[in-house]
Amino acid sequence: MKTSYVALSGPTNSGKSTLLNAFINKKVSIVSKKIQTTNFNIEYSLNYEDTKIIFIDTPGFYKDNINDNYLREALLGLERADIVIFIFDINNKFRHLDKIKNNIDKIKKKILVFNKIDLVNNDVILNKIKEIDFLNRFDEIFYISAKNKTNIKKILQFIKKNSFNSDQKFTKKTSKEIFFSEITREAILNYIHKEIPYKCVVKTDHIKNSKSVTIQQSIIVKTEAHKKILLGKNGAMIKKIGTYSRLEIEKILKKKINLFLKIKLAKVS
Repeated sequence: MKTSYVALSGPTNSGKSTLLNAFINKKVSIVSKKIQTTNFNIEYSLNYEDTKIIFIDTPGFYKDNINDNYLREALLGLERADIVIFIFDINNKFRHLDKIKNNIDKIKKKILVFNKIDLVNNDVILNKIKEIDFLNRFDEIFYISAKNKTNIKKILQFIKKNSFNSDQKFTKKTSKEIFFSEITREAILNYIHKEIPYKCVVKTDHIKNSKSVTIQQSIIVKTEAHKKILLGKNGAMIKKIGTYSRLEIEKILKKKINLFLKIKLAKVS
């Protein structure tokens, strides 16, 4: 089979993870309206006709106050890629265009994708794309709705056409432990505000498979105050987080899930 490593890049909240889920046709990456939902590179392999495509969902790294770890992860993803898909939300202000313009020629193959076209009319789209004065330096431009899967197959066909035989091996498949931890982190992002979702770590400690699946997870926080917020009054918030995560995992595995969450304070070294 031909092979391509394809990195998904762009500003935060442009729809990178939603697009990855649309390509794979199931949930493999978490989605949230908050910035920096993706905080490390997530890889997933798709066999599309005669081509193996390894997608790399990178953290959005065009934010002014970007964390160094996010930036390092994003750049590593771009360096490994044969094709880079730059994704912009057609509804939002296009940020850091100069940075992209100055670095775009270093990339072998690059696609520009305007996402969420289902939310605007053609006049808005035409006016917005005029803001990018280097459109001719992309190999292809696509107008899509990742949520509705509009024009997704056209991108896959472009990738297939521009793939080749490769000696690279797919070695970084996301484990179940990491993926289930990410689902719970998605719940925390959705229900907890301010900085807390970015200050805690979710670890899947144990998975037991039988007729149902039992999962034990730890949410590690830095302060007692954060622990109280995650617990909520009479444990209401942690119950809400657990219910969301359990139902999402049940949808993915199509099995009954028993999920147990424990909040722990990080050890001070």
